[in-house]
Amino acid sequence: MANSTFNGPVRSENGFKTIDTNSTTGVITDGLVINADGNIFTDDGAHIQYAAATGFGPADLVIGKGGSQYATANPYAESATQLFPLGAKLIYGNNVYRYVGIGGTAVTAGKLLQQPAVVSDHANMTATAAVAAGETAISVETGGTDITLNQYANGYLWVNDVAGEGQMLRVKSNPAHDHSADPSIVITCYDALATALTTNSQLTLLADPSNDLIVAPAAETGALMGATVIDMTADYYGWAVISGPAALLTVGTLVVGNAAVRSGGTAGGVAPATDNVLMEVGDVMAVSANTEYSLINMNLS
Repeated sequence: MANSTFNGPVRSENGFKTIDTNSTTGVITDGLVINADGNIFTDDGAHIQYAAATGFGPADLVIGKGGSQYATANPYAESATQLFPLGAKLIYGNNVYRYVGIGGTAVTAGKLLQQPAVVSDHANMTATAAVAAGETAISVETGGTDITLNQYANGYLWVNDVAGEGQMLRVKSNPAHDHSADPSIVITCYDALATALTTNSQLTLLADPSNDLIVAPAAETGALMGATVIDMTADYYGWAVISGPAALLTVGTLVVGNAAVRSGGTAGGVAPATDNVLMEVGDVMAVSANTEYSLINMNLS
């Protein structure tokens, strides 16, 4: 059947449906249903994808295991190739997951994951020249350490001191950078500066916090980004749980109903909350012994 194009809004008193017809039996089943009250129903989940013409994009939300026509959204599977935008969210049952990339070291199931640390040579950098408000390209003076093509794509550039401080922009792209040849590099952002910079302004870069994740070290060097639900291979992609029940490595003696925090003694584990303030992971639902795995109602979203 040919496609139809309408020049105005399409109206219906009783909703809209997409259907699938079994080629063998002829049985018709509903796909996407929008009922008369404006409620949306799907038989296999849903995938909402946002790809902005300007500004940061895409940003995906998948509802339901397998609920995407582009790739299978399965929190219990990994892949060597990237299937979804990093940072995409998956809602499945009582859990919310974040799509992440694992760094160069494999991570087993039930371990907390941390973002990659800030590169010290790419912190507190001065602006190469004054930058006017409204600009999206910002040149900075690195302190060393070469940068690969788009190493900081979808990461963050923020003004940490002096003129323009407090602004943060999402990075769109960066060229390859040889510090020995020229310490300056132009970082292109999705959005524009709201306040101008001077050559005294100090800026810092952070790579995409959903990529190259590591098992959360005992001596924290970054924020938590979720936890593994399966054994994950180095340099693979998959889903990290950020909210809802999860089995996590136990360090010490947890107490049901109390808070569980990032362990300061064992990489990837959770520990009882103490006076040592560490990132709260969630509430303890069920306790297992030290070095075993307890059920934690996570709240990292």
